[in-house]
Amino acid sequence: MDFDPLWLIAAFGGGAFGAAIGGQTAFIMTGFMYMVGLAGYMGGFDAATFMDSVVFGPVFGPHIAFAGGAAAAAYAAKKNYMPAGMNGRDIITPLSGLSKADIYVVGGVFGMVGYTLNQFIGWILPQFKVSDASMHYDNDVLGSTDTVALTIIIVAIACRYMFGSTGLFSTEQGPLLWVGGDKHWVAHQEKWSHSALIGFFSGLLSGFATLMLIMYIYPINPGIVGHAQLVGWAISAITLVFLTCGLNTPVTHHMTIIASIAALQFAPLFAGSDPGTWTSGALVVPLLLAGLFGLIAGVVGEFLSRTTCANGDTHIDPPAFAIWTMTTVLYAIGAIVA
Repeated sequence: MDFDPLWLIAAFGGGAFGAAIGGQTAFIMTGFMYMVGLAGYMGGFDAATFMDSVVFGPVFGPHIAFAGGAAAAAYAAKKNYMPAGMNGRDIITPLSGLSKADIYVVGGVFGMVGYTLNQFIGWILPQFKVSDASMHYDNDVLGSTDTVALTIIIVAIACRYMFGSTGLFSTEQGPLLWVGGDKHWVAHQEKWSHSALIGFFSGLLSGFATLMLIMYIYPINPGIVGHAQLVGWAISAITLVFLTCGLNTPVTHHMTIIASIAALQFAPLFAGSDPGTWTSGALVVPLLLAGLFGLIAGVVGEFLSRTTCANGDTHIDPPAFAIWTMTTVLYAIGAIVA
């Protein structure tokens, strides 16, 4: 297990800062920072260290900053610090406005928990080994899941039982899959067909962006393969600025990342193992599969929002839940078919 006490201490700062600015804002910053790293890759630099330590490390790693902010919101609601009408599902409000030192401590502690748990999960989970590394961009081993997303979910469920009162699957407001009244996550996209449609076209967008990065950047800077699947995800994260401002912006990062992972998994099957030889025509099917998996991720995210988040009094992140679920499926498929 790769455990660094320096990173653990820094994770306290990341979690506390996530609480101060709000979990959603912390996540938005992850998207902006990813774009900085992507610019480095496109400029010919190896940006992996920046990506791993700043973007997805103690500074703005979602399992640290976002999870810390969400945990602090649940705690603040439990302590009746939240303004009237707000509950522990509020990941938007910057908690610094409450001027409570214990909120920062809770955010910091859960940032440390997020760092430790993510490292532990990555250590204990088995890895999918592949028979032909050339079909996986010269990687001999695929990860078994998205450990960051899984960490966020485990921390969120723990917070529900520590600070909430509704349990994981509550029917106090009506049937489990029903939405209405106060039972909403993102009300303007909660129709099944709407979530599916958004997932499809945002999946096409993200899958295309990822395929283009691999097609044109990978031959000169192979390091980008480790982060190319996140380009659409980062765009989705940044668009949440507008949701924070009150506009009916869709939440799509679970759709875009799953679509891009699908595009990466299937592209070698249809276009060949060498991205330098890919053609537009050969990438049509992988792109359509990206749209399909984006659609599925949209529906899965809506299902999980109704069953675990919208019915509760703390935030259990539907996108993270969908990302963990769908990434595991895609990695298993990738290990089998390629």
